[in-house]
Amino acid sequence: MSTSIQHLVHPRGDDKSFLSSGGKSGMAISIAFTSLATIFVFARVYTRAGIMKRMESNDYMVMIALAFSYVFMAFYIIEALNGMGMHGADIPPPILLKQMKAFWITIPFYNAALLCAKASILLQYFRVFPTRRMRLITWVMLGILGIYGSWAVLSGFLNCIPVAKFWDKTLEGYCLDEKGLWFSNASMHITTDLVILIIPIPALSKLDLPKRQKIALITVFALGGFVCITSICRLVALKKISDSTDPTFDNVGAASWSAIECNVGIICACLPTLRPLVSRIVPHLLSTLSSRNRSYSRSYSNRGFSHGRTPTYWGGGAGAGTVSTTITAMDDLEFGSHCADSDRVLTLVPEADIHGKEKLVLKETKSMEDAAERVRTAAGSSFSP
Repeated sequence: MSTSIQHLVHPRGDDKSFLSSGGKSGMAISIAFTSLATIFVFARVYTRAGIMKRMESNDYMVMIALAFSYVFMAFYIIEALNGMGMHGADIPPPILLKQMKAFWITIPFYNAALLCAKASILLQYFRVFPTRRMRLITWVMLGILGIYGSWAVLSGFLNCIPVAKFWDKTLEGYCLDEKGLWFSNASMHITTDLVILIIPIPALSKLDLPKRQKIALITVFALGGFVCITSICRLVALKKISDSTDPTFDNVGAASWSAIECNVGIICACLPTLRPLVSRIVPHLLSTLSSRNRSYSRSYSNRGFSHGRTPTYWGGGAGAGTVSTTITAMDDLEFGSHCADSDRVLTLVPEADIHGKEKLVLKETKSMEDAAERVRTAAGSSFSP
């Protein structure tokens, strides 16, 4: 532990504890949710690297998000150890100074963790959805995320000029309006959560699947709704602290919801990738689901052409792929392994209906080679630049 962090955690020359009951509960929440996110990320990495033998940019992005979440947790703990949850009048100025410095550091790392989790979800869309329209929408969302995300992180670090004015209001300088900054960033987080949640629904609704399976797939992608709920809860907590006359006492709620939000975002980014792991741990569960709907067994995955390449980000002819998820007890086709019915492959390809509108249609073939040929044909007509 560096000298500066030791000084923050263990105030020199003062043995009195400044860990309040609110600080303890907030610290426990942060540790619990960060630990839970860690389990899901490790499960995802094992699934992708160990089972599927393939790691992609969306996997690395969620790992970066977890690293930022750990930094957030570390300085959240420092806040708690230095009087967070106590009334400001009961905190000596040197202790309050340490708390405010730790608080300043948590803001940009909270934003960075949440933004990387969202980016991971969007990058998964490139792999899952083959149409040029979906990829264009995803690129636009990534651009918006990059612009406002850069602002959210930089404004967290440079909230005040000079920076020290954030924790020492007696210094001369300039600070951004806290309420305006907090609520604008929170509103953008909620808005992007909702957009990311909505993006895949039109494509999923076009799937030629039984209603029950279609609802199940939409539900998997709709799990991001939990992030929206935590974002709204955090916004309510921010409203409380923005009106507070005792912010050190009232900050526990907003800080705790921040910890929950960024880690739930990481968990939601991991959930859609874990089916192959679940099928290995609880194979009978998925085989039961398969037997109930065997005549409608489908797949929803991003396969490349005959050599298993991943589709390009623009969905061009060289990278267009199959989109389907086999409802079987075996490993999921989405991540490149084989399904139980190896002689029966359903491939999702874009076709135009009689009105000229694009629709995703499942085509049955006898092998992955035939499936790849169908995708190549579709790519030549639907995805050509």
